[in-house]
Amino acid sequence: MALKVVYVSSEAIPFAKTGGLGDVAGTLPLALRRLGINVALFIPLYRTVRQSGAVLDDTGIEVTVPLGRRNINAKLYRAASNDVPVYFVRRDEFYDRTYLYGTPEGDYFDNLERFVFFSRAVLEGCKARGITPDIIHCNDWQTGLVPAYLRDT
Repeated sequence: MALKVVYVSSEAIPFAKTGGLGDVAGTLPLALRRLGINVALFIPLYRTVRQSGAVLDDTGIEVTVPLGRRNINAKLYRAASNDVPVYFVRRDEFYDRTYLYGTPEGDYFDNLERFVFFSRAVLEGCKARGITPDIIHCNDWQTGLVPAYLRDT
């Protein structure tokens, strides 16, 4: 049976990119897939993703994510990129913005909330899709809470 990997990143080509992270997150899952590994990629559904021309399918799945004292819903979308399923976490309040992390004047004030939400939504999305990975590969600070949340989910 093939190893199952969930690859989590705040950006990935060809959907959203600000630097090298986007390059690696867009190509490494493909390389893993070519090695016979069952891999799925999760990223936020940014405005740039919708503008990329990618064909996005609404999975019909909505997950509830606890964020502080609130429970916030997110919708899960799917696309394929070179045989790798890509799942997008949609919450327009957090991701429907001109830039990924901030404006030229500075970082978005709510980046902490945005990526705490994303980290938890990925795990909720995995549960809702029936994805049981052997490995969850997290990238950079935006996904840093995924391993911690594994204990809660």
